[in-house]
Amino acid sequence: MTEDLMTAVYSPADVANYTLEIVRKRQENKHLALRTGVGTLDRFMRPVLPGEVIVVQANTGQGKTSFMQIWARSVVKQLQERETVNEVVVYITYETLVEEMGLYDLASMTGLDGSEVWHGDISEEDMASLESAGMRRSAMPLWVIGRSLKRKRQFDVPLSRIQEALHTMEDEKGIIPAIIFLDYIQMVPPEGNQRDRRLAVIDITDRIKELASTCGCPVVVGAQDKVEEFEKDGIKLPGTYGAQESSRIAQDADKVLSLWYPKATNPLGSRLSLGGESLEVTKDLMVLGIRKQRHAEAGHVFPVHFDPARSTMTSWEYCQGEDVPF
Repeated sequence: MTEDLMTAVYSPADVANYTLEIVRKRQENKHLALRTGVGTLDRFMRPVLPGEVIVVQANTGQGKTSFMQIWARSVVKQLQERETVNEVVVYITYETLVEEMGLYDLASMTGLDGSEVWHGDISEEDMASLESAGMRRSAMPLWVIGRSLKRKRQFDVPLSRIQEALHTMEDEKGIIPAIIFLDYIQMVPPEGNQRDRRLAVIDITDRIKELASTCGCPVVVGAQDKVEEFEKDGIKLPGTYGAQESSRIAQDADKVLSLWYPKATNPLGSRLSLGGESLEVTKDLMVLGIRKQRHAEAGHVFPVHFDPARSTMTSWEYCQGEDVPF
């Protein structure tokens, strides 16, 4: 017992040496920082770091999953540019089918409307484009953990089992997560027989922090927001502690990002004021805010262009090099 306890005790020299070691490593690897691919956000948000937890919060239908998938594809492009052979993006989804995940990837690659593709309303020429994109998707270092129409299995796996699977991937296949996406926290099954949902979410939040630490990579986790966040007047962007069930979600996070899709709450053609600018509510207007950012300034709120049908997001003011990743 004493021996186990001493592993958590650090001498003054340990503190100094460990801190300098990590600062030196981050200085040397600044060029490897992972970006979201959305120019305005990347200017205001510091790069995500190994061991960090980033919460992406929004209400139902407000673009939470789309934004996380867009971010995942951006990291894939960065890994491909580095020509890494063992680093991958891991996307864990408790809500979206694996085939739907693939749909958004193919829609982004081809520029086709995802809804039309999903319902089969496409031409033979469109199908040929999708098959070509499918070949490219097969080569993407983007692994998905979830449920599929093909395998027809219920996916109710707790985080402890997910963590075991990720360690097995590394030990047996040499595959290392560069970043993990988890969609979303309120959908994660509790460990054991925990029936109190609030306590279960607190436990899951702690396990997400542990996952980021043991895997040595950032974890981006989606969170469903409280309904009352969208009943307030004016800008309905969720606050720092807007997530359902527990304030622990924001407390444990290193960064908190909030999304609001005005079209879902305000009439098309109406106007809203953001940062002194009057904006028309359109199908492609999304509002994004940095609610928390450890060791850096937070509070930035800005509009971005969002195309849900093609799963793309870009700055309101176009930035060079900010095109769709594929």
